[in-house]
Amino acid sequence: MRAVTRERTNSPVEERGCQDTMNSILGVLLTWTIVMTSCDAQCYLTQLEITLGSQPEGCKDAHGVLKQFNTKWKTDDCQSCECTDQGTECCSLVKKPFLYDKNKCQEVFHKENCTYTVVEKENPLKPCEVLGYIG
Repeated sequence: MRAVTRERTNSPVEERGCQDTMNSILGVLLTWTIVMTSCDAQCYLTQLEITLGSQPEGCKDAHGVLKQFNTKWKTDDCQSCECTDQGTECCSLVKKPFLYDKNKCQEVFHKENCTYTVVEKENPLKPCEVLGYIG
């Protein structure tokens, strides 16, 4: 007596389940990528202050000055802000160096243009190599 073997094939239901699993994994990876990119942007939202019976006229900046909705401005501490119907959203304009020789080099912040340079501690006229920035 001979044994008959049959090659097993996946049913359409099994194939669909596998495809759903792959789509779920891709969705998680995409979400993680978006979250990590957002974290890198260094942004925050200050929600509108709403009192019962009144409509907000806009957003208040860090100094308490009222800004109209859909207004954008740059702050003294190098942030770009916008007043939206959700509140004030601000994002840092600064790219901060983080991959360089911290023993040999130091950061120098330039407030006038919101940038950093990295120079040697012993010779501040000599720039250092920077391999990465955050912001």
